[in-house]
Amino acid sequence: MPLFAEVANVEIGVASGALRVSVRPRPTFVSLAASAAITVAFAAISALTWEKTTLLEHVIEAVGVLGAVVAWFQQLAGSEEEIEIGERGIRISREIFGWHRISEFPIEQCSDLDLQTNKEDSRQLQFRVGKWKTIEFGNYMSKEQAQKVLDTLADSFPEIARKLLPSLDITKHWMTLNLK
Repeated sequence: MPLFAEVANVEIGVASGALRVSVRPRPTFVSLAASAAITVAFAAISALTWEKTTLLEHVIEAVGVLGAVVAWFQQLAGSEEEIEIGERGIRISREIFGWHRISEFPIEQCSDLDLQTNKEDSRQLQFRVGKWKTIEFGNYMSKEQAQKVLDTLADSFPEIARKLLPSLDITKHWMTLNLK
């Protein structure tokens, strides 16, 4: 496992006609220490050159340091992502610093639920809403954890999986030969 890779605690449960997945990232000590060191180094360099820089540079440096500090505390405190896949749709709830953001997508508009395909080392799940919009979720899950979510969905809810998982839609590439 790489030193800077964050891993996640993933809990998968089936209840009330829905698959519920809880993802809680666990940052490594090395990634926390490296982030803190880089932030402190940037702040120190900014402080040393403060008198020689313009007002615009002051604002950019201050916003950069503030953003890095907030990101470090977010990494330290952790965030939680709750994913619910049911007959009505997909619901993704993210909590960061006590703030909740909930996104809901009707099952009729969702398709192609799969591992993220634009990276070689996929660490997320993704699905399509409509024809053009792709939603990515499940940050920090390992490829094995993400695959377990897909397997649990296929085993527990085959009718929902048939709608969402591209590999189970056998009618997508079906050809009628009309042989007589």
